[in-house]
Amino acid sequence: MIKISIIIATWNAEKTLKRCLDSIVCQLTNDCELIIIDGDSKDSTNQIINSYNEYITYSVSERDNGIYDAWNKAIIEAKGEWLMFLGADDMLKPDFVSTYTKFLEIENVYDVDIISAKALLVDNDGKYLTTMGEPYSWDVFKYRMNISHGSTLHRRTLFDELGLFDTNIKICADYDFLLRKKMNARFIDKELIIMQYGGMSHSLKGVKDGYLVRAKNHSIPKLRNLIILAKASIGFLLKTYIKYKIN
Repeated sequence: MIKISIIIATWNAEKTLKRCLDSIVCQLTNDCELIIIDGDSKDSTNQIINSYNEYITYSVSERDNGIYDAWNKAIIEAKGEWLMFLGADDMLKPDFVSTYTKFLEIENVYDVDIISAKALLVDNDGKYLTTMGEPYSWDVFKYRMNISHGSTLHRRTLFDELGLFDTNIKICADYDFLLRKKMNARFIDKELIIMQYGGMSHSLKGVKDGYLVRAKNHSIPKLRNLIILAKASIGFLLKTYIKYKIN
């Protein structure tokens, strides 16, 4: 039985995809499968994917409605008991698969929804910036996404229970999905993936989407949500201004 499905959504990812795949294929075992959903890339992404065909369980390239639409397609095809979603510019650390498979073998996880770990955040040059990922706590999570989603395993049956990702949400649909219930979670206190800083999740639009997701799920009071939105927006603008002045 396949334990872990590693899912990647790609679109014009030729600059980073090879290093991502290289970090995965060397760790694949009979317990794992690799699924890639491409959004009809116009660069050499699909040539790169094709060169790794022997390692890929399922792949397709067609127009989609964004990353969460691609993830939803992958969920339907996935055979693993646990699903994880990796960015095309992310990389697995060398002990990712062995750490998780060992954890699943020795720990009692029969009623667990998600298992998360830490992630190293780096800049475009691979320079270390910070470490992300804390143990899941509903009292914290209802206010902010404090886990590292890229290094998180989701039990397959969770999607049967809660449905798929909301494709109307373009940036924070992963946060939206995990806000649908109070999760039974476990945590591995170890850095298991490397994430590259940037993208829409680290943007003012990402701040706004976080606010909308909390409002949609009624996770916190409206006034508190507005205060978080205001503080986060101001903080983001200040960081952007300071970075501009320094450069």
